[in-house]
Amino acid sequence: MSKTTQRCDLHLHTRYSAWKHLRVLRARDSYSDPVEVFERARAAGMDFVAITDHESIEGALRLLEARPDAAGRLIVGEEVETRFPETRQWVHVNVFGLDEEAHREVQRLRPNVHELVGYLRSRGLLHVLNHPFLSFRFQTPLQAYVEAILALFDHFEAGNSTLAPAHAAATEAMLAYARSLGLKKAAVGGSDAHVPDHAGSSFSEAPGATPQAWLASVARGDCSYHTRPIGFPSLLSQVYRAIGRYYAEMRLPSERAGMNPVNYLAAAALLPGAVLGVPALLTFLNEARQRVVAGLVCRSLERSLEAAPAEIGTLDAAESPRTAL
Repeated sequence: MSKTTQRCDLHLHTRYSAWKHLRVLRARDSYSDPVEVFERARAAGMDFVAITDHESIEGALRLLEARPDAAGRLIVGEEVETRFPETRQWVHVNVFGLDEEAHREVQRLRPNVHELVGYLRSRGLLHVLNHPFLSFRFQTPLQAYVEAILALFDHFEAGNSTLAPAHAAATEAMLAYARSLGLKKAAVGGSDAHVPDHAGSSFSEAPGATPQAWLASVARGDCSYHTRPIGFPSLLSQVYRAIGRYYAEMRLPSERAGMNPVNYLAAAALLPGAVLGVPALLTFLNEARQRVVAGLVCRSLERSLEAAPAEIGTLDAAESPRTAL
């Protein structure tokens, strides 16, 4: 895009993102300070910075308290886990431009993706389906799932630095399929960084001198994205850094205040598994599953597009040239 465009990492986490698994641990999904995340993203060349914590806008609000001068560069966002009521499949949706009232309503509606998206559309809030195939376990036939998400969403996260490139290829294949049907859909990018180091490794680019104007451009589909996968070793480092911070912060009075004996017992019981490499194994298996699902998605959509070979081109589940940074 031209030099008049601005860049924004649309997917960043801070310590206000809770970890949804094994809630008895009371762990966080990230231990990053919001101010540090903001500064690292800016240093990486981002004109705007979107904080998108899980089910929370507190990280963005804390940033504004500490750095009021960030208001002209910050996009208040939230990553929302919602479900298809028919299959119980979860998906993650990034919502942008929220205030506290909208956040409360989003949380109320999030059990049902249809109700959630209806509300977001009625409020004119930009929303993006993150990593579209990360939760796909063939709960429904692939074609039915693709048609369902294409009917619900206009924006899809194709660039995500924490995922295997195969996932981006699958998302691009779906977008090519949508174009063959005459549907106008947009692809965006965000790092999904859970540590400050990776902020800005994937981003979206669009015209707009203010956060509001920039979001309006993305909403119209006047945007592009760039991505640089961090790779498996860096992803594993990110996982173990979070584990290390979890155990280290147990010494802090602020963290101990919310703990009870059951929480401590759970933390102690799981420590040997962490030392023996269970998180590494789970991370490896998750990436392997991504590659398998992405390959199946690409092959299925390629068959659907046999009537329009110029549109789909050659789908390579191992690489997506349009997304290389």
